[in-house]
Amino acid sequence: MTVDYALLVKNLALIVFWLLVLPGAFIALLTGVNRNTKQYLANGFGINSELYLGFIGIFFHELSHLIVALLFGHHITQFRLLKRPHPHQRTANGEKDLALGYVNHTWNQSSWYQSTGNLFIGIAPIFGCSLVLLGLTAWLLPDLFSGLVTVVSQPLNLHWEGLREVVVGAHDPWWHWLLMGLLAMNISVGGFDLSSADFANSQMGLIGFIILIMVVTAGWTLIDGATGWLRGVAVVMTLLTVVLTCSLLISLVTNFFVRIVLHVKWHH
Repeated sequence: MTVDYALLVKNLALIVFWLLVLPGAFIALLTGVNRNTKQYLANGFGINSELYLGFIGIFFHELSHLIVALLFGHHITQFRLLKRPHPHQRTANGEKDLALGYVNHTWNQSSWYQSTGNLFIGIAPIFGCSLVLLGLTAWLLPDLFSGLVTVVSQPLNLHWEGLREVVVGAHDPWWHWLLMGLLAMNISVGGFDLSSADFANSQMGLIGFIILIMVVTAGWTLIDGATGWLRGVAVVMTLLTVVLTCSLLISLVTNFFVRIVLHVKWHH
């Protein structure tokens, strides 16, 4: 068997970009923006304001953790998908009770499957909330959704002009757009902010995941060039990129709006 090393290196680089670099960049940006928004809300309106503006996102954030933890066979010791913070109370480890929700779980550390699952459990809210946004778009904005699916099904030909035409050509009712915007804002603010514990949890499964995608991509490349495998990944990640880009824009607009409101409040 003749090994095409140039193709192998190219495929490995593509899979690293699609499954590691691109999601990692969005995770960092969304977390940074929404964490900053929550900080402004807490400082200006109290910590409960985070709950009011992002309760839907918080619920699906924790639900994503819970579902993926169960899929990877973790034992759930305790969870609450939504709760009010109690800053004047202390948790079992002596810290202030600032949690808006939580999922506590344990796993068999000798199991590669369960250990690698920590990566997906940690970042699950990014993908879980993205799926919720996709579902809401399909329900409330079916014209927009069908157009997006058509455009991103050909990721190599994807361009902003095509996306603009899809948005302009959608004929969904205006109040559906308004409702979708409000729901998307809530989900983005409350759902896409990964905690320090989420990041720490993800790091425990990162090496196992990297090894897995490298082995799968290398094996597929040797068999048939991995064209189908890479195209499938590209289509899924392109659609996810469109959703995450919209979420990032909504998060930035929300952050700007919160800053303006607080600026007015503090100067009166």
